[in-house]
Amino acid sequence: MGWLVMVGALALGIAVVVAVVLYRQRPDWPLHQLHELRALLQHARELAAQTHIASSDYQHLLSQIRQLHHLASQAQKPMYRLLFHHLHALPQYDEVTQARMKNRALQHIIYLVDEAVPPFLIAHNDEAGLSHYQHVWYAVLELLQARQRYSYASIQLHKMTPNASQSLNLQQQILVKRLCQLQPLNLEDSLSTEIDRLTSQLSTDAERALATEAPLATEKSLATEKPLADKTPLASRLALSQRVNAVILPVLDNCLADLLAGFPAPQDDIFNTLSPLHEPRDSAKQTALNR
Repeated sequence: MGWLVMVGALALGIAVVVAVVLYRQRPDWPLHQLHELRALLQHARELAAQTHIASSDYQHLLSQIRQLHHLASQAQKPMYRLLFHHLHALPQYDEVTQARMKNRALQHIIYLVDEAVPPFLIAHNDEAGLSHYQHVWYAVLELLQARQRYSYASIQLHKMTPNASQSLNLQQQILVKRLCQLQPLNLEDSLSTEIDRLTSQLSTDAERALATEAPLATEKSLATEKPLADKTPLASRLALSQRVNAVILPVLDNCLADLLAGFPAPQDDIFNTLSPLHEPRDSAKQTALNR
């Protein structure tokens, strides 16, 4: 009797392996991955606005990554394992460390999206879609890198590192420029409003810093003895960085919504696609109707 159970278990295991192999050979396999990645991106969009991630949200995020890791090809699996590494034990850390870990994970997710989207568009001979995606993706990447340098300069100023004030002032100007680069895109009104608020706050912070430094710069003894103290709390600057993240994610998500509007999520009884948290925006629906 025992050998029958063993044979049955072996047969079931072989059937599962064969099913997965056949599933990966389906023509809609890359499309399935894109919809899964968009669901992950949308969940990350929700978490970006949280200063401290709840345990339930964290577990749901890990479940999404596990499913993507399970469905990924062997060449892609290390990328998802590295994403796990970036998010390891995230809720156990303080807010500053969580912000740093979320920033790394966000950059990793953006690169995962770029691993999947161009090959799919090339396979479907969608040159216009590929050109639009690359324009948006590079704008998002430049903004992400500017935000990273701004965060680093903020931490250095908090530590009163020499010349940190000048560095932060430069990074604030670059961050404003990168934010303004998003304005020509077809953005939602709420995103455009948030970008205006961010650029205004960055400009105000820069003006305040210059006003504080100007009187002290004339006193050589004070200017050379020690770095100037930061008048803006580090937590405030890090919170602004998270608000920039909350802009980056919707911009990329809206781009994916436009691209995937003509390619509905595959319906599968065995492997259920992760449901997106939000419906595609109106422009995406219109694009689908026009195709």
